[in-house]
Amino acid sequence: MVRNDFNDIIEFFAQNERPEIPRDKDVLEEGLINQFKDFKYRFVDDGSRIEISQELNSDLLRSLFNNELSAIHIKKFVSEEVCNKLGGNLKDNFTSAKWEDTDMFQGYGFPVNRMFGPTVDDSINYFKQVIPTIRKIRNICDGVSPVDKLRLELDELWSNGCRIGAINPFNRKMFVGLTRLMTPQGLVGKATRVNGLIHIDTSLHTENAVEGLFSSNIYLDSPKEGGELCIWNVTKSEVFSAEFDYLNKLLDSAFSKKYREEIQEILQNILPEPILIKPEKGDLVILNSGRPHAVRGFEEGVRISMQTFISYGADTTLQLFS
Repeated sequence: MVRNDFNDIIEFFAQNERPEIPRDKDVLEEGLINQFKDFKYRFVDDGSRIEISQELNSDLLRSLFNNELSAIHIKKFVSEEVCNKLGGNLKDNFTSAKWEDTDMFQGYGFPVNRMFGPTVDDSINYFKQVIPTIRKIRNICDGVSPVDKLRLELDELWSNGCRIGAINPFNRKMFVGLTRLMTPQGLVGKATRVNGLIHIDTSLHTENAVEGLFSSNIYLDSPKEGGELCIWNVTKSEVFSAEFDYLNKLLDSAFSKKYREEIQEILQNILPEPILIKPEKGDLVILNSGRPHAVRGFEEGVRISMQTFISYGADTTLQLFS
C-alpha cells in the first residue's frame, strides 16, 4: 500500500536533528592535506578485473558480490530505440540545474541523500516523487524502462530475488533510476575536468566483505571520445590499516569546495593506475561503489546515464534505490 500521508516523516525530523557540518570543516580538510604532503605510501592494485559480457547472468553477479570482480560490463543491455526515446527526452528537457559540487546536471528523480533533508520538506518531496517519476520514465519508454529491465533480470537471476528498496526509517519504497547528464561545459575544476572526481559512495571496500553497496549505470548516450569510467582497484586491509584510514578520510572530502583540487591531486598520486571502461549507448556497468571511481572529461557530446544502487547481503533479497 502506498501511503499518502507523511506524519511519520514529520515526526522523525522533529525527534532527530540532522547533524550540522562542523564550522571548522575547512580547517580539518586543510590539516588532512598537510598530513599527506609527506605521505610516501602508494597503494597497489589488488588484481581485480572487469568482466565484459553480452548478457547478465548469476555467475557474473556472484563473482562481483564476492569481490572477485571490480565491475561487470554488459554490452547493449538496453536497445538503441529505448535509449533514443529516454535520452532524447532528457536532452529536449535539459535545464542548467546541477547537483551541487558535482559535474552532473539533473535529469529525472531526486538522489537518495535528499531523503534525509536537510529539511523535512526535502524528505517529503523525495518520497512524493517516487511513484510519479518511475511512471513518467516508463511512459517515455513506451513500456519497460531500463531500470525496470534491470530489476526484472536481477530478480530472475538471483536466488533471493530483487525488489525496490525500503531501506529507510520510514519503511517506504524508494526511488530507482536517477538520470544524470554530463556535458563539457558542466565539468568542474582543472585537473578534475580531465581525470574526473575520484570518490566512493559508501565505505572503502574491505577484504572478505559479506555485504556491500554496488552501483549500476545504464548509459543512454555517451561521447565518442573521453567520458571513460575509471576504477581504482584498492582493497582495505588490516596490514596497512592506518594508511587506508587516511585514504578513507581523503575520499570523504572528495567534493570539498575549497580543497577539491588539492585532494584530487593527492588521490591521483597515491592510487595505482585505474582500469578503464568505455561505455557505449545501451551498455550496463555494475561496480563496487566502495572502490574509488571517477568519470573522465570529454570535449564534445553528452553523457547520459541512469543510476541505481544495489544493496547486497548474504542470503538476503537484493534491494535497489537511487
